[in-house]
Amino acid sequence: MKKYNKLVLALAIASASSAIFPVQNTYAAEDTAVVEYESTTEQSDESLNDLLTEEADLESTTYSSDSHFNFTDDEVTFPKNEANVRKSDGTNKFNRATETERETFGEDKNVTNIDENVAKKLEETNGEYGKKDGEYANHNLKAITTPIKNIVVNNGKNENELAITWFAKGDVTDSRLVFDGKEYEPVRARKTGDVNDYSTYTAIVNITPGKSYTYYVKSGSYKSDNYTVKTKALGENNEFKVGYFGDPQMGSGDSVWDSKGLYKNTQAKVDQDKVDFAKSLKKARELDPHFYLSMGDNVEIVNYEGEYDYFLDNDLFKDSVFSTVVGNHETYVDASNGSQRNTVFSDHFYLPNESKLGSISKINEDGTAYYIPGDYYYSYGDTLFLNINSNVNDSKEHEAFIKDAIAKATKERGKNFSWKVVSFHHAPYSTATHTSDTDILERRHELVRIFNENGIDLVLNGHDHIYTRTGQMIAGEQVLSFEDAYGTDPKNENAGIKDGFTKTYNNRVYKDNKVVVDGIKLDYNQKEVTNPRGTLFLTMSTSAGSKFYNPIGEDQWFVNRSLDDRSQLFSSLTFSKNIFNIKTMNPYGEIVDFYTINKTDDFINNPGVNKDLSKSKLEALVKEAKNNKPVNKEENVELYNLAIERAEEVLNATFTSEEEVDAAVEVLNTRLSNVEFLAENKDDKKTDDKKTDDKKTDDKKPAKQVKGEKAPKAAKLAKKENKADKKEAKKSDNPKTGVATLTGVYATLSVAAAGLFVTKRK
Repeated sequence: MKKYNKLVLALAIASASSAIFPVQNTYAAEDTAVVEYESTTEQSDESLNDLLTEEADLESTTYSSDSHFNFTDDEVTFPKNEANVRKSDGTNKFNRATETERETFGEDKNVTNIDENVAKKLEETNGEYGKKDGEYANHNLKAITTPIKNIVVNNGKNENELAITWFAKGDVTDSRLVFDGKEYEPVRARKTGDVNDYSTYTAIVNITPGKSYTYYVKSGSYKSDNYTVKTKALGENNEFKVGYFGDPQMGSGDSVWDSKGLYKNTQAKVDQDKVDFAKSLKKARELDPHFYLSMGDNVEIVNYEGEYDYFLDNDLFKDSVFSTVVGNHETYVDASNGSQRNTVFSDHFYLPNESKLGSISKINEDGTAYYIPGDYYYSYGDTLFLNINSNVNDSKEHEAFIKDAIAKATKERGKNFSWKVVSFHHAPYSTATHTSDTDILERRHELVRIFNENGIDLVLNGHDHIYTRTGQMIAGEQVLSFEDAYGTDPKNENAGIKDGFTKTYNNRVYKDNKVVVDGIKLDYNQKEVTNPRGTLFLTMSTSAGSKFYNPIGEDQWFVNRSLDDRSQLFSSLTFSKNIFNIKTMNPYGEIVDFYTINKTDDFINNPGVNKDLSKSKLEALVKEAKNNKPVNKEENVELYNLAIERAEEVLNATFTSEEEVDAAVEVLNTRLSNVEFLAENKDDKKTDDKKTDDKKTDDKKPAKQVKGEKAPKAAKLAKKENKADKKEAKKSDNPKTGVATLTGVYATLSVAAAGLFVTKRK
């Protein structure tokens, strides 16, 4: 299904052993420690303006199609969880956190409470209002066509600055913002792809936090209503609050909503989602946060203009400060009845200190522009917010941005930030159907070390439509029993184990039901901690209740709290100089989770540095393993190379922990326990070089394999040989994740250059 997933063949240097990870689109930064970039919005706007100019100049250009046009819904439903586990009475608790009490499980709570106006319209139109591909669906959604619309107040570079963006009809002319009695020219103005002929504008204003400001927009002879934005001053010790939302996704749907006659991308579903999201917004406003933050997927399809129009059709966006990151659904356009152009996210939102790193920029096959903004940052009080576009699955690019942004922001501030927060859409640690996606597993392996190394305290995510709070996570693979890792007996049919591989969790199962997992949870399992190591990951459920995903392993090793009661949630995050607190609740104000991190001044000013760790034991094991020869079967060699490669990652890492180094020894032994080795003896090599050479070079005679016998050099590494047919985690390429992935990629070591083989396992 993924047309851009091609078989890739590359050369590798003989001594190198590295994994090449899939990228949805290749916008990779140079392979350097830090990639320099100009973090100015003006430069990003210049890039987009150049792209739009190129679009205007192109009459016809041919480009291959990709996932942004050939998409499917990213929800994954596993029959094993739906048919075998979900019972109408909710009695089966498989893979569900024991601390969670649920009154309902089988059906979304919102579905049982359809808005009366939506229900009335459905009845009046004999169901046409919510019919798939009907007269109220897709490009036929009712757009807002007032002369000025979609006014949004965004964060500026810090708490003393705001950015106001709006759409105005007509050409890019003399539209202006009048803020606190002063007229402001836009810092950017350009045409949008809106078929109703809108241009987008952004103006930047300086403010004094705590004051209220009246403003309006004028465009030509038209003047908008007057609006008042209420800013908040920082509290004692620079305290401030953030309203944290997950995946509003206006217009989304699934089989549960279909059964009620509300199909996705219909006016009925958009109107219903708007009503439901307003419930979360109303409760969040009562908590009076300083600003609001969405994890992306604000709409289902970005070029269905009615979806973004109705997402923004709430007074909150005009009178409060709102920030958002890019979701995978912000990359989706439907070109079946319109243009392939997609500049929608950038048109609607201003991103301060935007980087070119993480951006997606190209000209479509129909000659229109496609632009997804890159990573960006802003500060607020004692906290630095780093926001990345996770549709670009290149961790080095995001690492370069994070390092450079922290350095610039800290230098400008003149001292360390108390808290560093990273926000992006695709959750590395979640407990619903995306938890085992190949691209998610890649992020899990690559990003934790980057976050640990850069002192990231908190990571905010969405994407999986379920609430999950991890423990304090540090980088490193570890060996666990299947039950300790995933919270269920491997004999349970829902574990999905076949031929030494669990499809449910997308992982190899080694002998004695052992698995290798990414990430080590530190044992702080409390509601309040002080000066903890590691990074806390939060995944937010859908705050609009637009659709929910099935739970897959709510008792996984990284979980401290997971909730699936099929109801919409949001969180109130409180930051001050020395304290971070999260309270998660539903639209009725019922608190379902809370957690607090304390930091002392000394910990802020002198963050912990790794001690000099001894890696001698791991180094010796790697050296010994390299002296052994694996049986020359592709999967066997791949597993051997993976074992060496991952161990060498730990050896070569500048940032490691004692827990990671210790765990790496067991991980190496576990992987090698499933590798078949040639039964060659060191003494035999010394006395019979010719015989050994013949073994290596004779292509006509297969290498001798001795089953059930340890290779002499592997004696300390593995108890017995196992069958080589057990498959390493060739991870499913899920066509519904919204992110392109290559799978099962491992580097093959050899004396000369070796090929990199890319395989897929459905």
